[in-house]
Amino acid sequence: MELWATRRTVVAALVGVVGCVAGLAWRQSRLAGLDLLDSRGWYTPEDAADLFDALDQLDASARAVYAATALTIDMVFPASYGLLLAVLLFRLFRGGARLYLLPLAVALADALENITIAALALSHDGAPSPLAWPAAVFTSVKWVLLVATLAATCVGGMRWLWARTRRPR
Repeated sequence: MELWATRRTVVAALVGVVGCVAGLAWRQSRLAGLDLLDSRGWYTPEDAADLFDALDQLDASARAVYAATALTIDMVFPASYGLLLAVLLFRLFRGGARLYLLPLAVALADALENITIAALALSHDGAPSPLAWPAAVFTSVKWVLLVATLAATCVGGMRWLWARTRRPR
């Protein structure tokens, strides 16, 4: 991990995060601000079918836009934020704690979520699909791991600040 935990990596990851946030904001506006699956904590096959029906009512290409962005912008996003948070946690917990693996697990869950959501969107035939169950599990795992990652980051940041304020001058 030491090889990757550089300022250059952080800058590249930040550029990726900013670019993806802009792209995902475009997607959200393009899809009329609908409550997309990846922003929910949990959903059922019926909820997913309802969303895809709403996208179909929006316009003929809305589902394709959702699927395409899930496989492009929304695949780069977890790689970018996962790398950024992994480097940060690696730097904050130098004593051997492998907490930097948490954001990598978040990124993996997010990528699996994106793949299943794209498959759902592209295969939607008007009926609920059982593929929504694993997609919902990946979404929930993503959110739980993200909260754990952010908590670890906050603890590490507080430890770092505490150490900096306790140093003799």
